[in-house]
Amino acid sequence: MSGRTIGLAIAGAFAAIIVAALGTVFLVFPRVSPAPDIKVELTPERVARGNYLFNNALACVGCHTPELEPHRFSGIPDNTRIAAGRYMGGPEKGLPAEMNVPNLTPTALGTWSDGEIYRAITAGVDRDGRAMFAFMPYVFYSRLDPEDVTALVAYLRSLPPQPVTLPPLDAPLPIKIAMRFVAADAKPQKRPDASDEVALGHYLAYASACFECHTLRNARGEPVGVPFAGGNVFGLAAGGLARSANITPDKQAGIGAWTRADFIARFRARNEAELSKLMPVAGEMDTEMPWTAYAGMTDADLGAIYAYLQTVPADGSEIVTYEAPQ
Repeated sequence: MSGRTIGLAIAGAFAAIIVAALGTVFLVFPRVSPAPDIKVELTPERVARGNYLFNNALACVGCHTPELEPHRFSGIPDNTRIAAGRYMGGPEKGLPAEMNVPNLTPTALGTWSDGEIYRAITAGVDRDGRAMFAFMPYVFYSRLDPEDVTALVAYLRSLPPQPVTLPPLDAPLPIKIAMRFVAADAKPQKRPDASDEVALGHYLAYASACFECHTLRNARGEPVGVPFAGGNVFGLAAGGLARSANITPDKQAGIGAWTRADFIARFRARNEAELSKLMPVAGEMDTEMPWTAYAGMTDADLGAIYAYLQTVPADGSEIVTYEAPQ
């Protein structure tokens, strides 16, 4: 047998092993349980709670609702099209492909069961069990109190249909494989009582994406930096870069010199009425922080987040939160 023949045989065997391994991954993963058999009652209280979570505390509105045009500072959602889906950008913004966040109104979810929606939020798979890209932080939503999840389901059921269909993410193969390992069954926890402010703040700081955005991540999206010390880079549509701020209790680089009132006031000042006046163009400061969503959070919830952040290790990393196009 010639050397070339041996080489081809080895290459063929190697290729067969790769194909078999990929086949196993796509057959076995994601390992997620069947959708729960639940029926969520649309009580006024539950819908109101879901409204608050979707549009404020979890800022789901920031990704799942089209942006108000023309562009405003921090990308204000168009409230006439709540949950109709949104184009978030592509590689120019650091994403692996052109990213459309899906429509969540009854137009898209009308044939889904309540359990399938619940599972999608907390486990990261669609109704057919296919893994979703972890751009949606279902890794953190997996720990939500079931009452908060059912409130979100109730709110989505209450929305008026929006006849919008956006193309799904066509991710590169390595991303598709990685997605299958990220999706997993929920690990629910009870939402802490408001009387335990630090515990509630911990719950909210992860559910509301404070940790996700303000902790440096590598190219695979894994957190590698000091928690809450900022530095994540976000490409801006008009050019330039935004970076998440250091929100540790360092007195110079972070928010250690802020009072609780200062922290809450920063959110109150960046409400929709104020930010709608700001229409940055190329070269002017902008951000990916969904300020107008968080501006609607209660003093109690914002104060709890502040209380928790004061307990995390301080870090002196100085972050430049905006860099103009070169």
